[in-house]
Amino acid sequence: MINLHEVLKNYPSLSRQLNCRGMLFTQYECPQTNRKEQFYVECSYIAYVISGRRIFHKNDKSWDLKEGTCVFVKRGTYTAEKPEGEKWCVMVFFIPDNFLRQVLIDNRASLPSINKSEPGVESVLSLEVNDLSKSFFLSMLPYFTQAPPPPENLLELKFKELVLSLLSNKDNHRLVSWISEVDNDRRLSLQDIMQNNYKYNLNLDQYANLALMSLSTFKREFKKTFNDAPAKWILKNRLKLAAQLLENTSLSVTEVAFECGFENQTHFSRIFKEKMAISPLQFRLKFHGEMKLES
Repeated sequence: MINLHEVLKNYPSLSRQLNCRGMLFTQYECPQTNRKEQFYVECSYIAYVISGRRIFHKNDKSWDLKEGTCVFVKRGTYTAEKPEGEKWCVMVFFIPDNFLRQVLIDNRASLPSINKSEPGVESVLSLEVNDLSKSFFLSMLPYFTQAPPPPENLLELKFKELVLSLLSNKDNHRLVSWISEVDNDRRLSLQDIMQNNYKYNLNLDQYANLALMSLSTFKREFKKTFNDAPAKWILKNRLKLAAQLLENTSLSVTEVAFECGFENQTHFSRIFKEKMAISPLQFRLKFHGEMKLES
């Protein structure tokens, strides 16, 4: 699966970019060719759509990102859908949690107060963009072509300007709430992380990264939580989801394989038949045949 942050950081020719103390500014045109592609990000980011359109999907929720849209995308896994004929030019700011935490601590008194935490905050937060925020995005465009690049101190100030312009807008209280959770070090439980991401084709190192654990700690905590090995639990749940999709949707076998995190249709069909003693297509035909007999 594509690790968006790593790809952009390690292949600077793919985008215009600026680096500053672990933070990354990028502006790029998305090269996506397939209608749907899955991607993974190990660092939360703010995205501002300059032109075009993409639709993000995760856990039966969707977000339509089009020109002028600004969103905060939390660390994790997503499916990006490319509407036919749509290009997508976007400005992305990868911002580590510790930077967001420090900005909140330093400016808490001047930011809108929140009455309570919102543990159910969605994976993608739509952000209200006022004139101040819009001016920030426009002011960033010349920085990407400036030679030599601007000094890191200036870039860090620009990062803080962006975050403060968004946090100070009372309509973005959900973002303030989420950062407050980070500030208080209240992390999602391992159960939440796995339920939200098992259907994506990540390796165990990446799952551990999402849980903010070393691989050895992740395996140990996983066993305590689920009383099962990670690989076994993931496969079991992917097959369960695949069976549900084959029974209840008209998705093709290839689409089911994609939606359940398998590498490809061949891999999915082999594993499914090995574990279920029947091919995916035969499973679907058998199920619908039984449904007809019952009716």
